[in-house]
Amino acid sequence: MNIQLYIVLAVTAFMMIMFVWHKVPFGVTTMTCCAILVITGVMDIQSAFSGFSNKIIIMLAPMMALSAVLTKTNLVFKIHNVMMRLKSGHGILLVMALFSITILFSQFLPSTAIIAIMVVFLTTLGDSGEITPNRMILPLLGVAEAWKFRLPIGSGATMFAGMNALYEGIVPDVNYQLTMFDPFIFSILPIIVLTLFCLFGWRLMPSDSKVDQSAVKEEVKKSALTHKQETIVYVVFAAAMLVMILNKWTGNLMYLAPAVAVLILIYTGIITVPEAVRGMTIDMIWMIAGVLTVADALGKSGAGELIGNVLLRVLGENPGSFTVMLLFSVVTIVMTNFLSNAATQAILIPIAASLSLVGGWDPRGIVLIAGISNMFAIGFPSGSGEAAVAFAAGGYNPVKVLKFTLPYVILAILSCAISANLLYPIYGR
Repeated sequence: MNIQLYIVLAVTAFMMIMFVWHKVPFGVTTMTCCAILVITGVMDIQSAFSGFSNKIIIMLAPMMALSAVLTKTNLVFKIHNVMMRLKSGHGILLVMALFSITILFSQFLPSTAIIAIMVVFLTTLGDSGEITPNRMILPLLGVAEAWKFRLPIGSGATMFAGMNALYEGIVPDVNYQLTMFDPFIFSILPIIVLTLFCLFGWRLMPSDSKVDQSAVKEEVKKSALTHKQETIVYVVFAAAMLVMILNKWTGNLMYLAPAVAVLILIYTGIITVPEAVRGMTIDMIWMIAGVLTVADALGKSGAGELIGNVLLRVLGENPGSFTVMLLFSVVTIVMTNFLSNAATQAILIPIAASLSLVGGWDPRGIVLIAGISNMFAIGFPSGSGEAAVAFAAGGYNPVKVLKFTLPYVILAILSCAISANLLYPIYGR
C-alpha cells in the first residue's frame, strides 16, 4: 500500500469528520483538503483546483444566482394575496391549496425561506378550528422536503450534475452517470407516498400550542422590479430551462445556459455584478468543487476500491439488491435527521460509489438514495435549517410530534428503497 493511498484515506476521513462537526463552512473544509493534496504531492495545483473549471460547476454556480433572482419578483406577494382570500376557508381544499403553494415554492426557493414564508401565510388562518397554523407547519415541511427541487426545472434541473460530481471520479463509466430526469423519476414514488401521508396525516399533529412568529423573518414583500423587468426574468429563466431540458439537441450548451441567462440579467440591469457574484460563490459551490477533487483522488489512488472492499466484506458475498437499497435508505435518512443534508450526501455518495465499484454493481440506485433521501430531515430541528425554523415556529417537542414524524420517516425509507430497487437494481435487469 503506497503512501499516497494513506494520504488520500486520511484526507477523506478528515473531510467526513469536518462535515459532521461542521465548525467551519463545508467549502472551507474541501478547500483545505485540496490544499493538503497539493502540499503532500498527491496532486499538482492545477489538478487539485480543477473543480472550479468543471462543466458541472460552470452550470451550478450561475443557476444559484438565477434562482435567487426569482425571489425579487412579485411571485411571493401574489401567493400571499391568494392566501388572504383563502383564510376563511376550511377542509381539504384549503390544505391542498397550502400544499400546492409549498410545492410551487419548492422548485425555486430554499426550503428555509419556504417555511418562513409559509409560517407568515399560516398566521392568517388564526388558531381556532381544526386547521390551525400549529398543525400545518410540520406537514408543510414534509411536503417541501418531498418535493424539494424534484421537477427538472430551476435547481432541480441541475441535481443530477451535483450528484454525478460526487462520484464520477470513482466510477468513470459514463453508462452509470445520472441524467437530468433520473432524480425526478426516482422521486415519483416517494413524492406520491409522502404527499398523500401529509395530506391526511396532518391530523396526527397536536393542536395545543400557538405559532411563534418571532422564529421567522417577514418574507412577504412586493417586488423591487418593474413589470418589464419581471417579464424579462421569466422569459430568460424559461429559455435557460428549455435549453437544459432539450440537452439531447442542445448538447453542452446545457452547461452554459444559466451563465448566459445571468449575463443577460446583468446587462439589462435587473441584477448587479455583486449580486451575481454572491449567488455564484455560495458555500455549496466551493464544497462541490472540492469534493470533485477528493473523489478524483479516491478513484486514482485506489483508496475508493479499498473502502469498497471493506464494506463489501461487511455486507457479505452477493447481498440482495433490496437489502443494499434498504440499508442505504435507513442510514441516509437517519443521518440526515441529525446532520446537515449536504454533509450526509457528501459523505455517503462516495461510499456508495466505492462499494458499487468493487461489487461490480450499478451505482445509480444507491447514489440516488444518498443524494435525495438526505432531504427528508423532519424528525429533529438539528437536521436542517428549515427543520430548525419549523420546530422553533411551531414550538414542537420532537417526542410529542413522533406520531407524525415517525410514520413519515418510515414511509420515506421504504418508498426510496423500493423505487431505487425497481428502477436501478444493483445487479442490473
